[in-house]
Amino acid sequence: MANSRKFVAKTKDVSLTVRRAESFSISYVDCEKDMFQIEENQDGIKFFQREKASACYWFGWLAKGNPEVVIMLPEDVDVCEIEAEVNQVLVTDIKADKIYVKVKNGKAAVRNVQANDVFIKCVNGKAVAHNVEATTSCTVDTLNGMSVLEGTITRDASIEVTCKNGITEVSDKNKVNLGCRTDGCAHYVVHCLNGKAAVK
Repeated sequence: MANSRKFVAKTKDVSLTVRRAESFSISYVDCEKDMFQIEENQDGIKFFQREKASACYWFGWLAKGNPEVVIMLPEDVDVCEIEAEVNQVLVTDIKADKIYVKVKNGKAAVRNVQANDVFIKCVNGKAVAHNVEATTSCTVDTLNGMSVLEGTITRDASIEVTCKNGITEVSDKNKVNLGCRTDGCAHYVVHCLNGKAAVK
């Protein structure tokens, strides 16, 4: 896309939700916006958490919920690259070219998304793809925890499901081509080293 822009985000310990809207906006829930740095130009949007949320927010977590940032991206942002140290990242209700989400400890989730390429990784925790339509590839990968792919997958797509140390579960083996790569069709990869790889 000629006029496409990129969204890049790096968080330390807040929950991050990214969704589509007509214009760019940010909402802060139980956290101070001074903790973050935002840069926006013709090439895209960069969002960085400079410091961790203060202890007072975590003490009120049971009553209020954890600190969260909600970012609304305009249509001209076509690439999302998000990395988080701890907590949850959710990318939802977006059509894009590429979506990349990596969480070290917590949950990485993509829901109701259409994209050419989707990559979701969680080192320790859970990586989830729910109702993802990938044109080229969708990878859901965890080192220790659970990788889950759920929702509608086109019949001509191929899927590779592996868990080296743990459980591999495919709820409906008839809905996809397991283990075979077909050129020109979407390829879904669900990997987990220690834990569970599941397709529902």
